[in-house]
Amino acid sequence: MATGERGASRKVRRISFEDFRNAVDANACCAGDGGNATTLATLAARQAEGTKPAEMLDELLSANEGTPVHGVWHHALIGEILLLCLRNAGRDIGEDLIDEVIDRGRQIAGGSCGFMGTCGALASAASAYAILLGSTPVATEQRERLLEFSAALARRLAQIGGSRCCKKSSYAAFEVARDTFARLGYELPEERFEGRCRFSASNETCDGELCVYFPRKPRSGDA
Repeated sequence: MATGERGASRKVRRISFEDFRNAVDANACCAGDGGNATTLATLAARQAEGTKPAEMLDELLSANEGTPVHGVWHHALIGEILLLCLRNAGRDIGEDLIDEVIDRGRQIAGGSCGFMGTCGALASAASAYAILLGSTPVATEQRERLLEFSAALARRLAQIGGSRCCKKSSYAAFEVARDTFARLGYELPEERFEGRCRFSASNETCDGELCVYFPRKPRSGDA
């Protein structure tokens, strides 16, 4: 049998979004609506200080231990944190822009990373960049730059690989955003990303040592 014939005879099983939602705890993935969790997370972030996105995320989650390790609230929170850090650094970021990035994040479907190839945390960062650019569907240069940023986000997450992890996606988003935002004139402080994750024990599908953000044990002779 030819290769093409073998491919044609293969039956692909349909995995529906509703079946997936019903089969898992909504808090164990980002398939639930997460409306209340999103509201709580985004409200807490408004009170946060500092200008380092990853540090702000870590502190917010550490202060709220009951927050699920995965969830659609990342879809609003990541873009919000980026804009809040810029505002805390003295940039002219009004409440209307914070509201806008949250509203856009709420429209990103749960489970979109595995069903549509668009991670919600990455899309949230892209929403923040779109706001800074002034990008719209009918813009030309701004839309092109936004699409390039989105492609860079997706490449970074695909390069890291492994199972789904909202923290992994968040760190990847901040990592790529730092360099891209700087080229637009919106500079964020340097942060260490490698080995910084403190939430691995809460993630039942953590990739462990295979993840670049997994905490490394000091080797003999290390300072």
